[in-house]
Amino acid sequence: MKFFLILWVCSAIHGSCIVPPITVPGEYDSHTECVSAGYKEGYNVFIAIEKELAEQQRLFVAFHCNPEVSI
Repeated sequence: MKFFLILWVCSAIHGSCIVPPITVPGEYDSHTECVSAGYKEGYNVFIAIEKELAEQQRLFVAFHCNPEVSI
């Protein structure tokens, strides 16, 4: 089974996430690989956010590993 990584930038103040989410290109061979990449990619997205904005909005990055759906 393959997995796809989806990231959201969210605000703890507003209780919502920016839509649409960020779909990371590529696929992962396991849930474990996807989750590991989620932490790495989430960190990279977070450090790219302006610090003042992150503080003001109490931003954080959430992620989810979606399994590939076979039709």
